[in-house]
Amino acid sequence: MIATLSGVIDSVSGESCIINVNGVGYQVFMPLTALESLSRENGTVKIYTHYHQREDGVSLYGFLSEHDKAIFEKIITVSGIGPKTALTILGVLSAERFLEAINNEDHRVLTSVSGVGLKTAQRLILELKGKLARVITTNKDGKAAPALGSVINDAVDALVALGYPQKEAVAAVEAVYNGDNTLTTPELVRKSLKNLGRK
Repeated sequence: MIATLSGVIDSVSGESCIINVNGVGYQVFMPLTALESLSRENGTVKIYTHYHQREDGVSLYGFLSEHDKAIFEKIITVSGIGPKTALTILGVLSAERFLEAINNEDHRVLTSVSGVGLKTAQRLILELKGKLARVITTNKDGKAAPALGSVINDAVDALVALGYPQKEAVAAVEAVYNGDNTLTTPELVRKSLKNLGRK
């Protein structure tokens, strides 16, 4: 089983990237926010992978942290939820925001994801609530990462106060946070503004 890949990103498409590992190119399907982050990387990167086998072939799904991978693997245990839907969820919601929605039974947040209707949201909550307690957010040093509300939400609020639309602010902040969850709120705001300025 392939658990991680370390190499250089050859190319990034709308749903996957090609990572060159010692001359071998692996296609890895990833959440949109992770792909956006990788598209700006020039050096060696490490991707945590989930090897998925079906009757019609095998696929690799990748994540920038073990935490995101763990959440993905929990999501695909839910009846009727496949890897592509799980990737879509994590491409719109950060793993922390998803956990928050499950714990708070927040259907509104879950149904904000394209392809996730009310019945699917209810099934996610029913089958996952209480089963995600061991999935703990950690930063690169192995220490507990700051709570979602104290970092991401504050950064999003700051961008909205500067005039950016809520949806655009959330996407920008979560893309930066998924690349480095050790950042403080001011650092998140500064890097998100830099990325927004490139558009």
